[in-house]
Amino acid sequence: MKMSGPHEKILLLIGIMVLTVAARAIDEDLTGFVTWGHNYYKTWGHPALVINETSELDLTLDHKSGSGFESNSIYGSGSFSMKIKAPQTKSTRVVTSFYLRSKSSRNDQLCFQIFGNGPAYLLNTNIIINGEGAKDQRFRLWFDPTKKYHSYRFLWNQHQLVFYVDDTPIRVYKKNPSIPYPSGQTMFMHGSVKNGSIVDPNEMPYTAKFQASTIDGCVTDFLDIEKCFGPQFWWNRKENWQLSSRERKMYMSARKVYMDYDYCSDRKLYPKVPKECKSRN
Repeated sequence: MKMSGPHEKILLLIGIMVLTVAARAIDEDLTGFVTWGHNYYKTWGHPALVINETSELDLTLDHKSGSGFESNSIYGSGSFSMKIKAPQTKSTRVVTSFYLRSKSSRNDQLCFQIFGNGPAYLLNTNIIINGEGAKDQRFRLWFDPTKKYHSYRFLWNQHQLVFYVDDTPIRVYKKNPSIPYPSGQTMFMHGSVKNGSIVDPNEMPYTAKFQASTIDGCVTDFLDIEKCFGPQFWWNRKENWQLSSRERKMYMSARKVYMDYDYCSDRKLYPKVPKECKSRN
C-alpha cells in the first residue's frame, strides 16, 4: 500500500531518527568511552593497535621508535581524562605521557609523565607557558600503574588548572594577574610512549595501554579561545574555581606524603622563589 501526505513524512522522520542513533552508536560508546578513530589519530612512530574496537589503544616502544597520538579536535577549556596502564619496566626513562599542547613557536603544554622505575614508579607533572617550562612537580605513585588502568585528568578553566589522579587532586595552578597562565592558546590532546634516555633493550618492546574517556572539552579553532570561557560549560562554573573542602584535604595529604620533587623548592634551578609558588594554593 502506497503512503502519502503526513504518513509518509512521519515514516521519513522516523527513518532519519534511526539513522542518527545508529551513527551515534558507531562513533560513541554510550558506556562513557569514545572511539579512537572518531577522536584521535596517530601522529608518529609505530602504528597504534586498537583493542575492543572502541575504547582501548596500545602504543609501542622498541629499539627503533616509540609512538604517539593526537586528538582530531582542538580545545579552549575543559575536563580531559585518560585511563593509562603503563609498561612494566625497571628502566628509569621509559616515559608514558598524557598531555595537552598548543601548536605555536611559544607553545603552552600541560603534562602527565609516568617514569618507569619499577617497582617505584614516578609521576611527573609539568606546565609550559609561552614556551617557558621547568615547572616540574614529581610524585611517588601510591599504586602500581602497570597492574590496571588508572585515571589522569586535567581540569582547565579561566580560574585554575588542576591535575587529578583517580579523582585525587595533586597539583593546582591558580590564575593570578601577576603570573603567566595558560589561557591564551588552544590545545590538542596527546598521548605517547617514548625512550627518555636509559632503557633496557632486553625488555623491549614496551607497550603502554590507553583507554579513552568521554571528552568534556570546548571544541574551537586556533584563534577562538574566548568562546570557551562561558558558564554554559560546567567546568567554568563558580564551584570549579577552587577545590572543595574535601578535595583540599586530599590535595594536602597527597602532596605531604607522596611529593618527590617540587621546582618551587629548588634553589639551584630558581635562586629566587618563582612568583606563582608564592601565590599558589
